[in-house]
Amino acid sequence: MKKFLTAALLVLFCTVISSADDGDLNKIDKNNDGKISKKEYIDTVTNTFNKIDKNMDGSLTGEELKAVGKIHPRKFVKEEDINKDGKVSREEFIKAAEKRFKLLDKNNDGFIDRQEWNAAKENVNENTSKLSPVAPFIIFHF
Repeated sequence: MKKFLTAALLVLFCTVISSADDGDLNKIDKNNDGKISKKEYIDTVTNTFNKIDKNMDGSLTGEELKAVGKIHPRKFVKEEDINKDGKVSREEFIKAAEKRFKLLDKNNDGFIDRQEWNAAKENVNENTSKLSPVAPFIIFHF
């Protein structure tokens, strides 16, 4: 009986973990077709930008990025600040997202499917130094 209970709890735990992974994809997948289109991805990125941009000036500073807590603000600004003004504009943020989308869409079909999403998530977990620009969800606020 004890072994059965342990096995049941393990299956339940794995199911919860699996559902959590799918949950992020499902939140971005607005039309519920099981994959993320570029538009769905960019819409989510834009919403994220708007949530992080506390002073609503159209750009993100290191201080605003610190509040995210999942990225290194200085590194993110250095990598994504195309015009080198010390902050990341909405356009620069979206351009970085477009790069991430292209990297994630391994089969170049214009969508991030569940397999590509999970592979990217595993890559982030294994190599946290690659939080930007390849991580699809590390800065998303759902």
